[in-house]
Amino acid sequence: MHTGIAHNRWLGASALALTLAAATPALAQEASAPNPDIAEAPAGDIVVTGSRIARDGSSAPTPVTVLGADYMNQRGQSNVADALNELPSFRPAQTPQGSSNRSQIAGSNFVDLRGLGSSRTLLLVDGKRFVPSAGTGQVDLNNIPSILIDRTEVVTGGASASYGSDAVAGVVNLILKKDFTGIQGDIQYGQSQKNDANEYRAALLVGGSLLDDRLHIMAAGEYYDNEGAGDQFTRDWGRRQPGLVVNPTPGNGTPTRVITNNVHDSRQTDGGLITSGLTWGSLTGTSDSRLVQFAADGTPTPFTVGQLAGSQLMIGGDGASYFYRGFDLLPKMERKIGYGRVAFDATDSLRLFADVSYSDSQVNGQSANAYNYGNLKIAVDNAFLPQAVRDAMVANNLSSVSFGRWSGDIGQVTTELSTRTFRTVLGAEGKIGSDWTYEASYEYGETKYESQIHGLRQSALFNQALDSVIDPATGKAVCRIALTNPGTSCLAFNPFGVGNFNPASTDYFTGTAWLRQKTVQNAAAFNIQGKVLELPAGPLQVALGAEYRKEQVNADSDTASQASLWDYANPKPLHGSYNAKEFYGEVNVPLIKDWAFAQRLDVTGAVRYTDYSTSGSVTTWKAGLDWAVNDFLRLRATRSRDIRAPNITELFSTSVFGQNTLRDPKTGGSYFMPTITSGNTALKPEKADTLTAGIVLTPGTHLRLAVDYFDIKINDAISTLAFQSILDRCQTGETVLCSQIVRNSSDVVTSVTNKYINVASLKNRGVDVEFSYRQPLDEISSLPGTISLRAFATYTIKSTTSDGRVTTRLDGQVVNTVASVPSWIVNTNLGYDVGRFGMQLQGRFISASKYDNTYVEGVDINDNSVPSRLYVNLSAQYKLLDSDLGNVEIFAVINNLLDKDPPLVPVYGVGATNFAYYDAIGRAGKVGVRFKF
Repeated sequence: MHTGIAHNRWLGASALALTLAAATPALAQEASAPNPDIAEAPAGDIVVTGSRIARDGSSAPTPVTVLGADYMNQRGQSNVADALNELPSFRPAQTPQGSSNRSQIAGSNFVDLRGLGSSRTLLLVDGKRFVPSAGTGQVDLNNIPSILIDRTEVVTGGASASYGSDAVAGVVNLILKKDFTGIQGDIQYGQSQKNDANEYRAALLVGGSLLDDRLHIMAAGEYYDNEGAGDQFTRDWGRRQPGLVVNPTPGNGTPTRVITNNVHDSRQTDGGLITSGLTWGSLTGTSDSRLVQFAADGTPTPFTVGQLAGSQLMIGGDGASYFYRGFDLLPKMERKIGYGRVAFDATDSLRLFADVSYSDSQVNGQSANAYNYGNLKIAVDNAFLPQAVRDAMVANNLSSVSFGRWSGDIGQVTTELSTRTFRTVLGAEGKIGSDWTYEASYEYGETKYESQIHGLRQSALFNQALDSVIDPATGKAVCRIALTNPGTSCLAFNPFGVGNFNPASTDYFTGTAWLRQKTVQNAAAFNIQGKVLELPAGPLQVALGAEYRKEQVNADSDTASQASLWDYANPKPLHGSYNAKEFYGEVNVPLIKDWAFAQRLDVTGAVRYTDYSTSGSVTTWKAGLDWAVNDFLRLRATRSRDIRAPNITELFSTSVFGQNTLRDPKTGGSYFMPTITSGNTALKPEKADTLTAGIVLTPGTHLRLAVDYFDIKINDAISTLAFQSILDRCQTGETVLCSQIVRNSSDVVTSVTNKYINVASLKNRGVDVEFSYRQPLDEISSLPGTISLRAFATYTIKSTTSDGRVTTRLDGQVVNTVASVPSWIVNTNLGYDVGRFGMQLQGRFISASKYDNTYVEGVDINDNSVPSRLYVNLSAQYKLLDSDLGNVEIFAVINNLLDKDPPLVPVYGVGATNFAYYDAIGRAGKVGVRFKF
């Protein structure tokens, strides 16, 4: 794209947003139009997520947050995950932003409530499970067309008794449109101010009815393309080369770690660096202690070492920060989604329906290039070694020197990820009499996933190509192994300088790692609910149901990956399946109605029995209380036992064999020990105890405030331990771990197995606040229009994880090596609507945090504080047509209006900031048009 054209597009988007905002006075005479913003829990007798019983949606005992389709429209969001991740209760840990270095899941959108892990948040579509996108059980929301979504209901509490496994942190239920008649569509374009992240989206929904409105047909299609964003060096904050440097000699007032800018690699350059054995003085016959590096043409030049130079990084000095070159802030993404639905009302009390959907998602990104921090060896007889260096080595009686090199010149490592998902649901729903309803359904889904990582290096083969000599027979440079193995395909590689090698030489040691995986889900369910009898306070309602589900994964990978020969990635085969048989019951008992102290008092209960083919049977339950004191005050509480069953990856991961230098605590000796990592078919489900308790205040028709306390405790959480930890903890008495260690008759360790085990625990407690206010201005003034304010806040009181021995506190910190959670996250939406015009101003606040709770500032790190961030987003819409025929609306959005840079939260190998919470793209705009007839 030409920069000038891109710049004009950005200006055009900004101008449209500002023009729409400025149009308010001209529209002042129009009648005020409603703007639902983020919806309340639906009213009327419907089934609200968190319960299987149809009731008034405003009386749910469990906190339910509802996002209407209008909210996504106002924000111009192309994926429902973008809307969910703006809620403070979600930790957006796996989103496209910053995911390029996650070579197997780049571009994915998994939801994660409370930061407890995306595998502990259950994703449903119309109350039914969706086929997973991975062996770990998560569902990629990229597979679900946003134009179909009528609303999204979020239960921020355990719901396993209602829905089964995985509903530990909560449930996200996407409710799709039904019986849509007409045509609806939207087209939009977006771009960052840095002229990247260009996105295009088009969506269309059509529907109609036949046979006297008994046959309903719907079809939808959606296309999305994002051209991706460059690496961090395309941003001002990234060009400052931020990083975390580990001080090699802490003490005397200097901390162990230093966060700063101008951080360079200390043991590698793109032309090569001799890291030990020789100095620049060795070449020049002086006492110059600088190191020897190689310019782009291969000429030796001095290398100045910066401050606090360690094994990888330093402050200042020569060279640069090479590692993050090519790590896209946003990968390239393209997805196509199709959906169809047919529903037939066979009778007034029986409806048959069939849904079918197909999605094709392609992600292309860039990953880490080959690098070596001084762990290569250059022999004195290397064929390409400059003579001056060879002479110095001979003079100093050196047979080899240590060498570091960032090998970006051998070719950028790129990733191609393809995910194709097919799903169909067949079902029947209807009424039995006037008080009972039922639904029976069968769902089949399959996901075909393929990843290819091109340009990966095999270090063993690279070292062979690096170790070159002059063939005495031909006088040409050859691999040393060619002298004894003339048939080898190894070609000598010249590491000195940039791109000075024979391009064909890289074919020997680079290639493609691939994984092909198919996930299949079969699920059948029958649910019935209704009124058993009429009590003085209202109807006694029950729900009963049975479900069957089978999931299966088959994955294969290339032989080099199976042998762990590539520098990284090395996906492994995975083959496994399990099934679950479930039965549940739920009851709602109204105890009191229209008493002096209780306008309504209901109690609820639910129990579910599940039998897993792999981990046996388990029972989950829930008890709830909903007490409406009067129209102003309502109290609610829920206590539940929830579970997460082990997923296929945890159960059936292929055994991988290796060697590690470990210390035997029994003898005190350290030596190479054979190691095994594997799945574990003996795993049991995780168990969680969840308490929510809240108060809802409704002082009038325009204002509502809900405050809910949550406390989640997960025991027997599935995790792994380090090999050394297994040895140490066995020795100190944790005999359950001793079974993972094998010793021979001489008491020498012959293997240590690191498998998934039920060993960890997680705890998370805090407070959710939800506030809404909506006021037509003509009720309180002579001004036209309506103002609205919607605010969400989550205060995490305490969040911890424990491996059974060491407890780590996660709240109040934002380091990205663990599931850190800021203490406060607040999202506020201020809206103004008048006539055909609407405008919203959103503020997202992340509180100041520590970098790492375990660090002492001035001792462990120079600055352990991370400042707060407030991101401001502006949206505006104007209806060009608003009549009985339909409507046409133009809209514009500017995200990160103030162009706030992310704070420094550097973690080597992860990035310069925490992409889960902070925006790395910068100011970006969207414009579009939507219509409905």
